[in-house]
Amino acid sequence: MLDKKILEFLDCDIYKYSYAKKCFQISNYFKTDLNSLVDEVKKIINVLHENSIKYKILKDNTIKLDL
Repeated sequence: MLDKKILEFLDCDIYKYSYAKKCFQISNYFKTDLNSLVDEVKKIINVLHENSIKYKILKDNTIKLDL
């Protein structure tokens, strides 16, 4: 499970973390444009790298954690 302290660093507008699926999924399509999506993906990936958490980015832009 992803540490709640890590989630505090991620103030996401587009993505939402799913505890059941252990992934970040796009949940707000209304605020999604290419620039904001890329910015938010970068922010999530940077935090995951800083905390040595392995992940995969799936075809639908879901960020699946390898926990």
